Amino acid sequence: MSRREARFSQTVLLDTTPMPEDIPAVKEIGATSAPLMSASFFIGARCKPYNDDFMKCKTEAYGKGEVDCLREGRKVTRCAASV
Repeated sequence: MSRREARFSQTVLLDTTPMPEDIPAVKEIGATSAPLMSASFFIGARCKPYNDDFMKCKTEAYGKGEVDCLREGRKVTRCAASV
């Protein structure tokens, strides 16, 4: 059997473009998937209105809402961090 080399990128990609001024700043949660999964029921219950707004924005943007829905996404992150 021949051995194949992995084709994964070994570099870290950072986007240094500053966020627009109208997008509120939010600190990232910094948790791994295990604590987030453990708290997911509580995060989902407490942050449902923010998540619904975010999902509505993404649906209305027809898959092109990465920039358009940053404000709603930041609200979801802020709510999740408060749990």
